[in-house]
Amino acid sequence: MAFRLCPCMSPPRINGGMKMSLDGKTVYLTGATGGIGVPLLCLLMARGAKVSTYDRGTQGDLMEHIDTTCKSLRENTPDILINMAGTTDFNHAEHQDYDALLTLNLLVPMRLTQAVLPEMRKRNRGQIVNIGCMTGLIAPPHLTGYVAAKSGLKGFSDALRRELTGTQITISHIAPRAVHTPLNNGKAGILNRRKDIAEDNPLHVALRILKAIDSHETDVRIGWPERFCALINALLPTMIDRVLRKNAAIGDEILRSENNMAALALAPSVSIPAQAHALDQVQTTTNPAISPGKMNRQA
Repeated sequence: MAFRLCPCMSPPRINGGMKMSLDGKTVYLTGATGGIGVPLLCLLMARGAKVSTYDRGTQGDLMEHIDTTCKSLRENTPDILINMAGTTDFNHAEHQDYDALLTLNLLVPMRLTQAVLPEMRKRNRGQIVNIGCMTGLIAPPHLTGYVAAKSGLKGFSDALRRELTGTQITISHIAPRAVHTPLNNGKAGILNRRKDIAEDNPLHVALRILKAIDSHETDVRIGWPERFCALINALLPTMIDRVLRKNAAIGDEILRSENNMAALALAPSVSIPAQAHALDQVQTTTNPAISPGKMNRQA
């Protein structure tokens, strides 16, 4: 596990009043090239941590190299493990790749945790930080695989924390809400904009994660009203069912539009006017209440 320099900047200087509790600590970080991972890597190094990362660009798919990665972690166990690597898919349930979603978002963090636990137990110290998502606590539609994985990661973190009661090993679960990263581009980003869902700055989220690591916080939920919605979902899930009906309708509309455009892309010899007519016909069939003329006026 080679130590990596921060890809976005040289480590910023630390003010005299800032804590240096991470100085000299070894950290293993997955997802370091992602939207939150890049600023978090810089912040960790600025605090004096010796950070090693999994680099997909040079090391390949983490899911395909999980055995060798676990072996390396068993032999070189860090003081802090941060499980951040993840992927999502905004789609109807029947079209999602559950194997990929559950493996990277849930099974990989569990396997990496298993790899570091023996040495951490032997030392009677260590910290495992699992980056979840408020999505896993609210369970919105069209993210079934991602929700299953992230809610599973929350349950895994809670159970392991209770198992390690009486030790100096901290298990932290940190759940950001939507963050302005490439993971929220595309269909999910369209939904966020149409519903006016806030997307946090990745640097601000990274700073909150760093604070949680420094303070050994065990359960962090970022964002309001998302925290309130998660609480209501736990107590009165049918109320959240009603709240998210509009999300389901908008999501279906986004997915239909994407499918229609994909179908037109497969007909290279069709003229633009003919494609427009075909799109009118497809959407009119999907929603007979909307005529082509009405669709043009709505556009």
